[in-house]
Amino acid sequence: MLLTSVFSFSQTQEVIMETLTNAAASMQCMNCRFTQQKTMAMLAEPTVSEGLMGYNSPDKMRWEYTSPYSFALVVDGDKITKITDGNEELLDAKSGRMYQGIVNIIMSSATGKKLFDKTMFNVDIQDVGEFWKAEMKPKKQNMKRMFSMLTFYFGKTDNIINKVEMTEAGGDMTTIQFYDMKINELCD
Repeated sequence: MLLTSVFSFSQTQEVIMETLTNAAASMQCMNCRFTQQKTMAMLAEPTVSEGLMGYNSPDKMRWEYTSPYSFALVVDGDKITKITDGNEELLDAKSGRMYQGIVNIIMSSATGKKLFDKTMFNVDIQDVGEFWKAEMKPKKQNMKRMFSMLTFYFGKTDNIINKVEMTEAGGDMTTIQFYDMKINELCD
């Protein structure tokens, strides 16, 4: 009976992951605002940033901080441009690799695409009221050096990402809350 219950729950998680992946695959574009809160052991108060995010399928994204500073990453396929105080810098292969890892996490977080890669993560889906909570523990050593856990919250009614919690290996945490989302509107 216990084995049947475990197998049934495992099947349910697979169905939820498939549903969330299909919702992400149907997304042509997304525009939203976000609030990012960074909690660090060495700071008494968390730091808070705000910004805008725009995504166009399959591989274009703009992640822009608007407060308290101005900074943006613009992705167009493999090309990553960093914009600081209006100055654009096309990233080279070396620095581009570091930013590409960050961009992949941001893009996966925002869209849900390629999120449940079982070669990269152990995934546990939980029902937490109005959200599906996906706890993802990295499997690969290079990812484990950065994060001990990535936690994603998807709305049950629309299957769209709502919040991301990134717990770093050292215990610091970054929480990104998405709001004012426009899905498949204003695509260019």
